[in-house]
Amino acid sequence: MDRRSVAAFGVFAILMAVAAADPPGAMASTPTVAQPELPPPDYTPPAQQDLQDYHVGPFDVLDVSVLDVDNLNRSVVVSSTGVISLPLSGDFDVTGKTTDQIASEIALRLGRHDLQDPHVTVTLKDSASLKFTVEGSVLQPGVYPITTPMTLLQGLATAKGPDPVADEKRVTIYRLVDGRRESALYNVDDIRRGRTLDPRIYAGDVIVVAMSGKRRFIRDFGPALPLLYLLPKP
Repeated sequence: MDRRSVAAFGVFAILMAVAAADPPGAMASTPTVAQPELPPPDYTPPAQQDLQDYHVGPFDVLDVSVLDVDNLNRSVVVSSTGVISLPLSGDFDVTGKTTDQIASEIALRLGRHDLQDPHVTVTLKDSASLKFTVEGSVLQPGVYPITTPMTLLQGLATAKGPDPVADEKRVTIYRLVDGRRESALYNVDDIRRGRTLDPRIYAGDVIVVAMSGKRRFIRDFGPALPLLYLLPKP
């Protein structure tokens, strides 16, 4: 092996060692629990069939529909103070009310404007509190709605799945339990193969997909390694 080959191999070995190491302080702030699934969070979102009992809060989005009066149908965003504004119905506070209660209030207000027995339906379109977050090495990180029971694999699929440099053996769920932040580490490959259970995720959860140092190295430095052989001989 000539000197250039030795140099190239040495650089490769050093970079691989650096790439394989975990980032300083990684996952040090929140202990990882040993059990295969975290306890439920402080707040558990209702299932889809129970959303009529959901209590509306600021920044929720509501769909309002009035039968046979299309010009009154619309989506409204609850203000930071818990108020919505609708034609004929005016402004009123909806904080802590269910969608059925809000529909009854709208129908009462519309009845004052000569609408005979208006049939009003209010549904929850989007909730500020019914969301989870996906971060790290995924194709589309972001904050996503969750109004039905969902698992970790489904949550990752919502974010378009892990990206090419993801370490699927290090996927962490962070959750607020009894007022403190807890986490659990999962191997997604094992979940896909049926070796471990696919854990449920809840509103407020944060899913973090770690980056593989080796895959990142190959992506960032792999194409440049052949250039070492173009260096002049010493």
